[in-house]
Amino acid sequence: MKLDDAIALGRDGQWQEAQVRVSPQSRSQWFLMLSDHQNKFYILADNEDEPIASDDLNTLTQMIKSLGLKNFTVFL
Repeated sequence: MKLDDAIALGRDGQWQEAQVRVSPQSRSQWFLMLSDHQNKFYILADNEDEPIASDDLNTLTQMIKSLGLKNFTVFL
């Protein structure tokens, strides 16, 4: 799911849940998965369709807030 599309859907309250998970490519990075009200999961990607990963959870927290969510789950 591209970031701009995810933000637009977040404004409409379409996201049910956010999950932050360890990247399979690098154990020091995290990526974000979103779940809609139909329990379909999406990996958040930038507008060039590359998955967004970060070693800073605060960065992902700000993205989650911009999507209209207030809570998220972290999987180690």
